[in-house]
Amino acid sequence: MRRVLAGIGIILLLLLPGCDFKEIDLRIFVLAIGVDQGAEEGNFKISLKLAIPQGDVTKIDEKMQILTEESPSISEALRRMKSRVEKELDYSHCKSIILGEGVARKDILHVMDWAVRRRDIQLIVNFAIGRPEALQVLKVRPESERIPSNSLILAMSGQGTESPFISSVYSFQLMRNIFEEGIDPILPIIEAKGDKEFLIDKIALLNNEKIKMVLTPNETRLYNLLSRPNLRTNLPAHSEGIMYQYYTERSSSDYKILTPEHGKATIRYCIKIKGILEESSSPDLVTHHMLKKIQEAGEKELEEDILALLTKIQASGLDPFGWGLHYGARHFNNDTEMKVWKGLYSDLKFEIKADVNIKYSGMIK
Repeated sequence: MRRVLAGIGIILLLLLPGCDFKEIDLRIFVLAIGVDQGAEEGNFKISLKLAIPQGDVTKIDEKMQILTEESPSISEALRRMKSRVEKELDYSHCKSIILGEGVARKDILHVMDWAVRRRDIQLIVNFAIGRPEALQVLKVRPESERIPSNSLILAMSGQGTESPFISSVYSFQLMRNIFEEGIDPILPIIEAKGDKEFLIDKIALLNNEKIKMVLTPNETRLYNLLSRPNLRTNLPAHSEGIMYQYYTERSSSDYKILTPEHGKATIRYCIKIKGILEESSSPDLVTHHMLKKIQEAGEKELEEDILALLTKIQASGLDPFGWGLHYGARHFNNDTEMKVWKGLYSDLKFEIKADVNIKYSGMIK
């Protein structure tokens, strides 16, 4: 009986299909995908930035290739590109999806839906908007780049530069914010400056499907100051006709939504900063008394700038900070809480309190 069972087991094993594994030298790795509007209405222009393995780990300069295909369907464009290379396209190392500004101003839902459905594209891929188009951003290769698309990966992930103007947005965050009530999505904008340089210093605010507003670099910095802790940046303070800049060693931001029975709903922000004086337009020594004045001037300027930013965002009708989500989490009537919030939002009042503590005046005492 055992021999019969063993024979049946061997026969069943022989009937199993082989695995679909391919050696690394038979693969080409896709590191970034660009999605632009096609030449024909309704078409997508898909671009792939490929890294070609060299097999020699001592090589510094890896080879790179960009494929571009136009089609009404993203999936169809990718299938067509497979016939233009001799190796299998591997998306497991894809870290960036760049949307052309034309696509982002029209509709991002189609691209977003495709990206999260693909089983071989991770949900931690970075999304961004390419200006003037995604293909131009993919073609950028800085002099310092040794691995294809590594400059984009390091900049967007925060593993390299720690810029106060860059906001990382992963695909799972973008998908969640598109469909979640009470919060609107954002995307960083990458501008191609020729073939050797890119610039990331702005973010776009979206209304769940397309761009509605683009923040300036300074507004982007303030947005990041309010939305994440310990932002390392410099901020201005003008006192007695002298310009000062202080560096933020530590920062935190917190807010409360107050809904009194009588009067307007209020969002009260409290921003705390510990910093170091980094620059002064005057050669005079900075005393402890002067530091106090600089702190007060810095607090006033920061409060005015943040109030202007929040008022501008409120006027657009967008909510990238998730105030509505915060309100809904504290009011437990799922049928009416979002309707009530929408009624309150347009008349919201903002109160800003900045607490700037400049510890010392840099290396010069």
